[in-house]
Amino acid sequence: MPKRKAPKGTFWRGSHLWGRIQTGGRDVKWSLRTDDPEIAKRRVKEARDRAIAIHHYGDARRSVAELLEVWEQYIVRHVSPKTALRYAVSLGQLQPFLDGLYLDEINGALVAEIIRERSAQKVSNATIRRDLVALSSVIGYAIDQGWREDNPVLTRMSRIKERRDPIVLPEADDIQKVIARAPGMFAKLIEAAWLTGCRLNELVSAKRSQVDHARRQFSMRGKGNKVRVIDLDDRAFELFQSLPPALGKACLFWHHQGEPYRTASGRFKVLVKSVAKQAQKQEQQFQSFRFHDLRHRHAVDWLKSGRSIYDLQQRLGHTSVKTTEIYLAFLTPEEKRQAMFSTKQKQEQIQEHEQRSEIIKSGSTN
Repeated sequence: MPKRKAPKGTFWRGSHLWGRIQTGGRDVKWSLRTDDPEIAKRRVKEARDRAIAIHHYGDARRSVAELLEVWEQYIVRHVSPKTALRYAVSLGQLQPFLDGLYLDEINGALVAEIIRERSAQKVSNATIRRDLVALSSVIGYAIDQGWREDNPVLTRMSRIKERRDPIVLPEADDIQKVIARAPGMFAKLIEAAWLTGCRLNELVSAKRSQVDHARRQFSMRGKGNKVRVIDLDDRAFELFQSLPPALGKACLFWHHQGEPYRTASGRFKVLVKSVAKQAQKQEQQFQSFRFHDLRHRHAVDWLKSGRSIYDLQQRLGHTSVKTTEIYLAFLTPEEKRQAMFSTKQKQEQIQEHEQRSEIIKSGSTN
């Protein structure tokens, strides 16, 4: 069906009509969030009337564009560069919904529309939640400034349930095939994830100073900027010892002239696809997997070796042991009992240590 003629002050962009007005000497364009010319005509008139009111009568309503400008100056001083970048990406995705609006027009109906349209675009619930977190930060800032009283994003966001895909553990043979095909130190990076359970960003951002060779330990900054330290078993310690230093560079895993891996996730996906294609040509069995699945593989291997789920929780950096318990599903009843028994022993040891410390402390103060 051919597109209908765009009303005055509007134009087609993709499947939606956009508005265009001149205000304050600027050419403002925004999505009208409709493909109906009559609705678009009404919405662009409403926007033009608001702009005229502000220009001639000093209307104090703040536009979303104005709010974003001051919020951006604020947020870069209060979050990490990585979080600020994530917020910027999310707000870029939401821009078609926000362009041309005023702060008081961000309401429950708009948030519901964002969720509905983003879902229709097959965007995951996790991504939609991340985008709304960024928008909620903007609204929160406006509340702090006394520019509005409520945050309609929070109530809608809490209703979005993140769907967790079932964990599929990669087979050891498949991991080895990917490692064998990986170029240079990228192979070491993959193996390190398997042997330590570290997240990808924890490894690619690691410095050589984070490896304590005397104590056979590796320290890192995980989620929430929290520092944790893990012990390295024989295989992991041997791997970390084998990493050649980059001349004049501090990074632990590097390529070319000592540069850290900036696009490791994309590199890994391409690598796995090439291994899968080669296996198909040779009529070999191979199951593709994600980089994060190496962390799952490490966790299950850890528990199957008879070690404590409590220690695994600390090792993976989980806030609650409830999160770590998802790996119990991969154990036999005997292995599960051993993991929980080891945890009970560990907790008793901690309690005994704390009691002993209290006794020593009270004795020293008497």
